[in-house]
Amino acid sequence: MGALAAHDGRGHLDILSAALITPTPSFVSFGPDHIAVLIGMGLALASLVWRRRQLVGRDDTRLRREVAIFLLVNEALSWIVGLAQGSGRVPLQLCDLALLLTVGSLLRPTRAVSELAYFWGLAGSVQAILTPDLVVPFPGYWWLKFFTTHCGIVLGVVYLALSGRIRPTQRSVWIVWGWTNVYAMVVGCLNGIYGTNYGYLAHKPMHPSLLDYFGPWPYYIGVSDLMALALFEWCYLLCAWTRVAPRSHRRQPA
Repeated sequence: MGALAAHDGRGHLDILSAALITPTPSFVSFGPDHIAVLIGMGLALASLVWRRRQLVGRDDTRLRREVAIFLLVNEALSWIVGLAQGSGRVPLQLCDLALLLTVGSLLRPTRAVSELAYFWGLAGSVQAILTPDLVVPFPGYWWLKFFTTHCGIVLGVVYLALSGRIRPTQRSVWIVWGWTNVYAMVVGCLNGIYGTNYGYLAHKPMHPSLLDYFGPWPYYIGVSDLMALALFEWCYLLCAWTRVAPRSHRRQPA
């Protein structure tokens, strides 16, 4: 409208239109809301590590069940909101799978599922929190959903690790890395068929991320694979460093 008005001598309408148009705000990486999330997460993780000896051996079935239900409800609500907005999606990003694995581990920890949840959740969601692929700013619904999901995953798997319910080994690193490559091959095929971008294998995120330093497509995929292995090793060492030895109830000889 403004451009057309400029051609028929009514330039004042251009000025009026520009004054009435309010720019849509968007998420800003490391803006005040993002910094607040990072500080809050840092404090929460520090608190868990500080209290880790109190977490081992306690009966926390109810707590784990409530957190799992909360994460599931949060995810289910996002599908409903997405469908209502005409943007339904299939949850096949790595963090989507990490969320489901985390929920399963909170409800019933098993070694195979819990290790996948730990490595995928910690390595993937920490990156997502640091470099969010996010458009909507605070306090928009998708901002709240994004950080609730990713922070919930990280806090959930860290809690399971510190409470002794996840005890990865060096071998676990290679197993999870192998499954990560299987995931990449599967979603890579889906990307080629349906034009999707699961795993960011088709193109990089629209917002700045670690992938920006790994070269152009397809070279960044190979570098990302090696980086994933390094991150999994870091996750293993982190768990080993914070691990609490099981309490012994045997009396020491006099």
